[in-house]
Amino acid sequence: MLAMVAGQPVEPHNDMYCSQYDYYADYYQQAAGAGGPGGPPPPPGAQPPPPPQQQQQPPPPQAQQQPPPPPQHHEMCPAAGVPPMCAVHDAFHGPVTVPMVSTNSTPPIPMPVQVPPGHVVQQIVDEIGTLRHIILSPQAMVHLPPAPFGLAPGFPPHFGPSNPLQTGVMAHVSPPAQPGHSPPPHSFHKDERTQRQYNKLKKKLEQKQMRGETLSIGSSQSTPPVSPRRELVNGMRRGGKDRMISGRSSVGTSEDGEESSSVQDEEEEANLIIERLSMVKSPVVSELTPRSALLHWVQPEPSSDACMEGKVADIDLSEAGLRYEVLLSDKGKEGKYKSIYNGVYLSCRIQDLRPGTEYSVCLQVHCDELTGSASEPTTFVTPPCEPDTPLPPKMFSRSRTHLSLRWNAPVDNGSQITQYILEFDEGKGKDFVEVYKNRGKQHKVMKLQDSTCYRFRLAAVNECGKSTYSDVVQFSTSGSPPAQPAAPVLKEASVTSLHLAWQRRPNDEEFTLQMDDMESGHGFLPIYSGKEQYYIRDGLHRHTLYKFRLRAVNEEGSSQWSDEVCYRTLPGRPAAPPRPSLKGRIFSQGFKVKWEPPSDRGGADITTYVLEMRHSGRAFEEVYRGPDTEYICDRLMPGTTYDLRVSCISAGGHSERSDICHITTEPVCPRQCPPPRAHGKPRATSLALKWGPPEYDGGAPIQEFEVMITSPDLTRQVVFKGNSVECAVTDLSPGQVYVFQVRAFNRAGAGPWSEKSEIVSGAAPPNTPEAPVAQCRSAHSVLVQWEEPPNNGAIVTDYRLEMSSSEEEQDYNTVFHGLATSYEAKGLTPAMPYYFRVQASNSAGWSSISPSSMVLTPPATPAVVTNVRYTATHTSLILMWNEPTANGSPILHYNIEIGGDRIESSAGPDLQHAVESLQPDTTYKCRVQAVNGVGPGPFSAPMKAVTPALPPAAPRLECVGVGHNYLKLKWGDGRNPNFTQYHLEMQTPWSKEFQTVYQGNGHTYKVGCKVRLQELTTFRFRICAANDDGQGDWSEPVEYSTCIALPPSLKAPRICEIQQRSCVVEWAPCKPIGSDPLQYQVQLARVRDQDYKQVYRGSDTKAHLTDLDPGTEYHVRVCPIRQAASGDLMGAYSPPGSFSTTALEPTVSPSMRNTSSQAIERKPLTDQQWAAIIVAGFTIFALMIAMVVQQVVLWSKRSQPDS
Repeated sequence: MLAMVAGQPVEPHNDMYCSQYDYYADYYQQAAGAGGPGGPPPPPGAQPPPPPQQQQQPPPPQAQQQPPPPPQHHEMCPAAGVPPMCAVHDAFHGPVTVPMVSTNSTPPIPMPVQVPPGHVVQQIVDEIGTLRHIILSPQAMVHLPPAPFGLAPGFPPHFGPSNPLQTGVMAHVSPPAQPGHSPPPHSFHKDERTQRQYNKLKKKLEQKQMRGETLSIGSSQSTPPVSPRRELVNGMRRGGKDRMISGRSSVGTSEDGEESSSVQDEEEEANLIIERLSMVKSPVVSELTPRSALLHWVQPEPSSDACMEGKVADIDLSEAGLRYEVLLSDKGKEGKYKSIYNGVYLSCRIQDLRPGTEYSVCLQVHCDELTGSASEPTTFVTPPCEPDTPLPPKMFSRSRTHLSLRWNAPVDNGSQITQYILEFDEGKGKDFVEVYKNRGKQHKVMKLQDSTCYRFRLAAVNECGKSTYSDVVQFSTSGSPPAQPAAPVLKEASVTSLHLAWQRRPNDEEFTLQMDDMESGHGFLPIYSGKEQYYIRDGLHRHTLYKFRLRAVNEEGSSQWSDEVCYRTLPGRPAAPPRPSLKGRIFSQGFKVKWEPPSDRGGADITTYVLEMRHSGRAFEEVYRGPDTEYICDRLMPGTTYDLRVSCISAGGHSERSDICHITTEPVCPRQCPPPRAHGKPRATSLALKWGPPEYDGGAPIQEFEVMITSPDLTRQVVFKGNSVECAVTDLSPGQVYVFQVRAFNRAGAGPWSEKSEIVSGAAPPNTPEAPVAQCRSAHSVLVQWEEPPNNGAIVTDYRLEMSSSEEEQDYNTVFHGLATSYEAKGLTPAMPYYFRVQASNSAGWSSISPSSMVLTPPATPAVVTNVRYTATHTSLILMWNEPTANGSPILHYNIEIGGDRIESSAGPDLQHAVESLQPDTTYKCRVQAVNGVGPGPFSAPMKAVTPALPPAAPRLECVGVGHNYLKLKWGDGRNPNFTQYHLEMQTPWSKEFQTVYQGNGHTYKVGCKVRLQELTTFRFRICAANDDGQGDWSEPVEYSTCIALPPSLKAPRICEIQQRSCVVEWAPCKPIGSDPLQYQVQLARVRDQDYKQVYRGSDTKAHLTDLDPGTEYHVRVCPIRQAASGDLMGAYSPPGSFSTTALEPTVSPSMRNTSSQAIERKPLTDQQWAAIIVAGFTIFALMIAMVVQQVVLWSKRSQPDS
């Protein structure tokens, strides 16, 4: 808020507002209608009357005739074209100060100013850097110096150069005449005493202001002294003794010979002026609008009191330098006033008021450095008006057919908003149409078109009218995804890459290209995603078929895949084939050669092979061209080496030639060798042979010799093959005639066999006997018989019979020696295989061992069952045992005898059997018997088996406590005399298995004490009981859920910036829980009544408390509020924080000299002080009780020895 008046030096403010209202017209009209400028304003459109000097009013004797006011008032502003900063209510009669505030950091510089004709302008820089223009009129008062205009009290005046027509005479402005109080000419003559007092005070004040000041006329800068600090209480100047002293000190020494006046007279005169200044009436409010008001006031008038009429009424303030200070306060500031105007005029307009707000305004008059008391406040209420322009609506959701908008409430300007008007252009870009009109702050606009842009604007309505529309905003509905695109086309293909391209449509933004490598088997995979219309896929296989498909994407979604297309890469040059190889035999005049296709065919089939051959260092010649992979080379020279190489041709080009293959033609076979001969004496089973090479080797070196033997039974066999000319023949039969032949081999093959050579072998031990014959006589005896073998020229002299239960060599044992050919073995195991073999000897030695013969003894009944054991349940026994010896016949089943009168048979040869339907806690005698195909075996030794008692049943599971992070479960009746153990298991929603959470003999357990549970989660539980008899069955699973978590409590809040009626409360933020937002609620209570009331609720961690009582002790506490989906959850309140507002300072009337003492109000004790007093009292009481008890104990100890 800013008050604007004509000619008043306005202090520089950042929010300075220049009113364009012309107050000259108001002043002249009021002067004409009411006899002065304070009259009522004329009706709108009335012409202003002529200036006062044209109405033939007698001027005062101390002043000359004032010049007429300038016809154009805008000439007082510093530059043309700038709106006037102020308006005046009086004619321009003297110096007027116009402030020029610099908006940059550079020093102010003089500026050209247009002034009325005949006026002089002086530019001066004050103490805060403001460039001020003092406008001096050509006429001035004769006997008074110029009064300082535009400066605060205590600042020295600035004098400008006088008009050339009036050298040495300064300008002066006389105060305007009040309405209805225009004095006659003789009213300016006063008695001698009053005139002398007034002149003396004025002269002393002017001397003090001019002392020590050096004025540089024409200078654009000056440095005034710092103004004295004004102390204000609630926007008003302090009074009392301090102000009286300030008033006395402001009067300097006199130079007119009147130093003999006493101090008492000066104080009395100052008090009279202050009392006169305090008689000002309250200002009058007119032209009240929602944001401005016009204030009028009159000069202080003397009271009608008879006792004061002789003193105060004698003081004439009509020519004194009176300044008026307007103090403003609104209802919400609790009586705090703010100075909005300080000047010499009798009216001001208050701007920037809030509509619908109650204000109080009072007036205070200053005369030089003397200040009177403030007038009684005048209260007025600004009328409400239409709301402020709201902010544009915001969109929080959309679809293809609707848009959801919401908005915030604007300032209502004193009248509650009744409805909001939302308009849109229907997507046509033309006129706006109303779509919503109600009190809600959000709306869902339905039945819209997809992919369409709509414009919206908003207005608010209250009882005073409708606000202006907000800025227009645009929102679009969702659209449709693009249609199926065309398949990509092939621009260029290479051996390892494919260049693909496609067309862009208007609604296509991005493209996704996928490729299917049919050899990999992975299907379609994305290879490109972007905005380009082509893509080059590198790193492909040669001559390979690939599939492609395309999809278009925009902000609304993706299209369908295009039709699949197949493109193939070009084939590459094939690699060199492998080295050619020989196929089949090599002949003396030809051979057949073959080759394989290259490992890398370049992606295409081989169409042609080229075979080249050379020999004896000659050049290669092409011998074959065609698609086959083999070729017969004929008409060659025998024994010659040939070099061959091959190459291939495909659609990709001609490959390199393969490595060279070397093939040599075969030579002829060698001729017949001489017959072999015996080398040394022949032995019974071996002899040594020796022979010579053939006469002709066939043109190639002899590589090996081959010796063939013909046995007496006319069988032929090769007994040697090597490159030696002698060998040893073994495995011959003693005394037999053998025929031997030999032949030679070279590179061409084998020569003819030599002539036959007959040689007789020497004597040997008997031949190997035939396998003996074994025959079982019983399950424990076997008869073994054998025949005599050929003796090889010497009679048999001994037989040796060996027996074994396995075929292992080391298991055989000799059981018979002699010439007999039979033997009976006894003491054998039933159903056991036995092996027998025999060996004969003569004078040449022992023969080889005969082949073994096997015989199996017949089976018998099973052996006795051993190691019988059991596993017991409450009603059954599981018997287990070791498998007995079956004795040759598989065990068919087992007979189990229980208790001597109950026999059960097993289902098969299993080594365990379950006996059911038994009694718990009972002893049974058990025996087991094996049965096979021969018959039953003997019973095992008796065994005692005991069935255990039944285990306890599962108790019923109940939930007795639920929290956000725990569940308290209970089971049983609370008694456990048998120390039964309980097993509690839990299944979480994210786990499929039960996990043990408790194991013990208790009856309650709090799940979540070790691992916190999650809030609002369902868990499954089951329980079982166990004791020495075993573990019982699990109970049926039950489900229990945790509740939602409350926000944790806060620490006591901290209070700062404590004043008389306000303070700031701060607290530490609460830890967030999940994604739910948090708010805080602050409650305030006086200590004396403990009645907490909510003063704040919001998400900030700071609250500014107002409307507090001064000098009062308060408690304040804070609780967090979790805004969950199910509703608000309030946490516990924090410990209260205490504070006391500062007390009001006593206000002293300006006329009082001594301050009276005030009684100090005793404050009530706080809760903390009462708690400390109670704790101290209990402590003292406890100490006294302890002392008494100690004395009683001592007295009792002393009395015991006496007794």
